[in-house]
Amino acid sequence: MNIKGKKIAVGLLLFLMLILSFTLHRGYMGNPGGRQPELQTFQSGDGWGYRIMFDTKVLVYQPTVPAIDTIMTFPTESSARQLGSLVLKRIKKGENFTVTYNEVKHSLSH
Repeated sequence: MNIKGKKIAVGLLLFLMLILSFTLHRGYMGNPGGRQPELQTFQSGDGWGYRIMFDTKVLVYQPTVPAIDTIMTFPTESSARQLGSLVLKRIKKGENFTVTYNEVKHSLSH
């Protein structure tokens, strides 16, 4: 095989490896098996917190109430679940999942 033929063969091989790598990476990163991120609540000190998991990876770990001036846990499992559900919904939509003070206040009042 001449030099030009070798360059074409190497280029073709690299192209195939790139396609294979992209396919594997996309399958891993893009929702394999239809899995979705999942919300879990947990007891944290004298209150509650939440985490959002994807498989075994923690995407969000929130042991305290965000967006307020003091450090405190969620007072009830329901309040942690309500705010966690809002964050999870935004993650699934690919949106910015930060929460505002008013959203936090609303979750704590229910």
